[in-house]
Formats: sequence, C-alpha cells, structure tokens
Amino acid sequence: MIVRTIAPEGMPRPTGEEGHILLAAIWAYFSERHRWPTFDDIDRKLFAQGLDFEEVVQQLCPALLLGLSPDISQLPQGMHDLSLSVAGAANCTGTGPALAVFLNMVRTAAGMEPAWLPADRGDSPWMQPGDLAPIPGIDPALLSEEVTFAAAALGQRETCFGGGSINREGLDWSLSFDRTIRPFADVHRVDDYWRIREQVQGPQRAEADRRPFAKRPTLHTVAMLVAPPPAPAVPAGDSPEPMSVTCNLHPLIAEVAAERYVRGAYNDAVRSAFQAVEHRVHTMVPPTTLVGHGLMGYALNANSGEPLITVTRSTGNSLDSERRGMQDLFKGSMQALRNPRSHGPDERDDRDEAEEMLVIASFLMRRLDIEDDKRKAAAAAPASQP
Repeated sequence: MIVRTIAPEGMPRPTGEEGHILLAAIWAYFSERHRWPTFDDIDRKLFAQGLDFEEVVQQLCPALLLGLSPDISQLPQGMHDLSLSVAGAANCTGTGPALAVFLNMVRTAAGMEPAWLPADRGDSPWMQPGDLAPIPGIDPALLSEEVTFAAAALGQRETCFGGGSINREGLDWSLSFDRTIRPFADVHRVDDYWRIREQVQGPQRAEADRRPFAKRPTLHTVAMLVAPPPAPAVPAGDSPEPMSVTCNLHPLIAEVAAERYVRGAYNDAVRSAFQAVEHRVHTMVPPTTLVGHGLMGYALNANSGEPLITVTRSTGNSLDSERRGMQDLFKGSMQALRNPRSHGPDERDDRDEAEEMLVIASFLMRRLDIEDDKRKAAAAAPASQP
C-alpha cells in the first residue's frame, strides 16, 4: 500500500493518484538538482512509468502546479520550467521542513517591511539568508542550506513575495516584498497561509486557480473555423504584415517570469525579471548596501578604470562608448521599468509591452553572462597549465 501526503483540509489536492505522482516527480527533481525541472524532464519521467502527461495533469489545477496554462490544448515548450506552489508542495512527502522555513520567511518579511529604510529611494524591501531567525520547535539539524534554499524557491513564485533570485550553485537566494506581505504577519500553519492567500487574491481568481487543467476551445481556435474576410488591398510601399520576432528568454529570466506571464500577471512578471537582474549584479560585486540604479552605477562605473563587471563586447575606440551606454541602460532599467512596478501606483502592463520589457531584461541578463564566462575562464586557467 502506498501512503501519500495530502495537504490540510481547505487546500487544493490532486483528484487522483497519478496527480500525486506528477507532483512528487517535480519535487524529487528539485530536491536532487536544486532547480525546477523542465516540461521535457517530467514528460519523459511520466512516460517511463507508462503515464501520459496530458492525461495526468488534468488531475491537477493551477493552484498546485505552476508554469502551465490552464488550457492545455497547447503544451509548453520542452525547456519551459514546471514548479510547485506551496499547496503543491504540501501534497508531497518530505516537504515539511521546507514549508516550515517558508512560513518563517513570510513572518520575517512581514516584520521587516514596516521598518524598511531603503538605501535608494523607492527600492523595495528584500531579504536574504542572514535575515532568518531559528524556528522554535524545529530541529536545527533539519534546517540545512538545502532546505532553506527549497523554501526560497517556493517563495520566489508565491504571490505574497514580489519575486526574487536563487543561485543554485551557491544555494544563495533573495526574496523581495512590499506592503502586500502584511496580511501574512502571523501565519504559522500552511493552511492558514493558503486561506489568507486566497482572500488576498479574491474569490474569482481563487476559483479559477482551483479549476483543473483541461483542453478548452479558445477564441483563436473558434475563429479558425470561420472563413476570414478578404484581405484589403495594401497600398504600394506599405508593409502587408507587422513584423513578428520570436526569441528564447535567458533561463534566469524565464525562471522567474514564465509562470507569472502565463497566468496573465504581466506586471509581476516584468518586476520579477528586473529584480532577478538586480540580484545577479549584487552577487557579482563586493558587499554593498547599494541597490537599484545606484548598484548599477557602482558595478558598471568605468571612470576610474575597469568596471567591476564586464558587460561589453566592443574593443578599440568603441569600448568607452559601449561601457557608458550599457551603464546607462542597466541604470535606466531599474528606474524606468523595475521601480514603478515595485512601488506603485500599480502599473497595469498589457501583454505586448510586457513581452518587450522581458526581452530587455533577458538582454541585460545575457550581458551579465559575459562577466560570468570571464570569471569561469580565469578560474580554470591555472588548472590547465602543465
């Protein structure tokens, strides 16, 4: 007999045994590799057990599984991440310590928020591993870096936090938040957290998230069944079709923004993307209290020689121009794109603009890869010497 962990009463649960298997596969993958699996990873895992993803996932709902559209008529791309909500984790065996740490993070953030004094005006509060206090009643031996990292990975995609960044290589993380964390100040049980979460979301959103994944006809599908009207004549010199560009977002941007984008939280997706850029820059420079555009100026300032972070490709006479331009681009993204979505009044982004801003964040993140590759090459150089 197989004994399954189920979430407390009042929280969403899988409607069948195979749904539990899918959730457990995602958690097991994360626990082993410290990153969420892709759709391909889980699809292959289920197939090896004689299960079909499209059938199994219909025993789940968006309140349990993140990274998937409620309409599964079109499945995600193979490299698209799948992750668990707190409710999804609560239906998995062995997640108790991570959930306890997550609740501690929520309480800690709610305590920090009212007293937050930003170093840079307008920057949102954020927390990191050193901010957490011991949890009464929990064996400290259970609270390893791996457990805390798993809790942060859950928190990064929960609506009580405003996103954040996780670094699987060093098990480092940060979570940002704002005034929306306040209702969770006294939560000590996961079912209480979920109840408040659904109250904050509102009944319409909560009900939608509890509807099982299903194949649903869309407006696009219906429209394809109707013969389109004749296309109007295109005057000479005019473009008959708008140009469409498709690109793969940087994995670190997709990791924090994909699930939010899929469920229509475009503002949250953009904010999380630029917070991820900010966090990565923070991990690349010597310890500093600077954040936002001040941090970008510090990291990319070339006035006194080489900047702390290299994000340029030019050489010769063009190098100085590109350095200054990239510094302005990083600083401007914090002021113009991140800050308004972190501090209100609430920006309501439409899908097209959100996509364009996510591409900007992806570009900045790829430029940070230049510094990362440079450091890896430098670290490997001594070992390659005879």
